[in-house]
Amino acid sequence: MGNFNEARYRAIEVELRRRLARRWEMQASYSYSRAVGAAEDFQSRLGNDPSTTEFEFGYLDYDQRHVVKLNGVTFLPRDWQVGASATWSSGLPYSVISRFFASDNADYQQYRTRFGYTLVESGKEPRFIPVRRNSGRNASTLELNLRARKSVVIGRTAAALFFEVFNVLNTDDLRIRTYEPTPDILQISLDTRSPQGPLQIDATRRFGRRFQVGVQIEF
Repeated sequence: MGNFNEARYRAIEVELRRRLARRWEMQASYSYSRAVGAAEDFQSRLGNDPSTTEFEFGYLDYDQRHVVKLNGVTFLPRDWQVGASATWSSGLPYSVISRFFASDNADYQQYRTRFGYTLVESGKEPRFIPVRRNSGRNASTLELNLRARKSVVIGRTAAALFFEVFNVLNTDDLRIRTYEPTPDILQISLDTRSPQGPLQIDATRRFGRRFQVGVQIEF
């Protein structure tokens, strides 16, 4: 017995930087990466269920192929600074899982977690379709943020006022981590596939445009 899980992360990054000249500067980067293994976090449950051994090694939940970042700032008269940052990234993976009770070779009930789903076809016995862990992909995301800063002098103290806008495009992104269909979720009638039961999704939604106003004082 032991913890033999591992993670492998490999990436290549290309960066383009324009240093401050003529009142503006910019930084752009692109990274291509792959993260595979069977250890996603310190408390990973991988390895706890013998039934998932053959499907453990695969993409990790933070595996992300492409990330493009662009940051820029310009210095305006009267001590104003205006900047923007944009990030486009490809989708993160998610797993299709099934949880159910099954008897072992001693007819003892065991609670199983498998990567896959149960397929029900007309006139046929239901059968389980195994899939790789993190075999699904979320949609790509695009985030744009803006920031304006005004430097002021109060007596002998330097200060600044800033105003920031996050998620300027007001995008509504859903990050799915696991998707658990019911045993009859995939019912095939002729060549039409349609959901037939409730879904269980572990996901986080990032939405809403946010504003922030702040004051910075240097002593």
